[in-house]
Amino acid sequence: SMFEPLKEMVALLSTYKEQLPEEIHLQLQDLPKRWDNTKKLCQRVKQNVAPLQANEAKLLSRKCQ
Repeated sequence: SMFEPLKEMVALLSTYKEQLPEEIHLQLQDLPKRWDNTKKLCQRVKQNVAPLQANEAKLLSRKCQ
């Protein structure tokens, strides 16, 4: 996943006895789900905005003629 490099960095830090707060570990576990939710939200917004953009493009096209 795209968050593997972050997890690997946390693991590397722990090999050097650098411990991150528990909150960071919880956030790393939660990130993939939150990223998926963000992508879904983006898709819904695109679907809702598409008709508005098409209408605006039509209006601009008429003004240019």
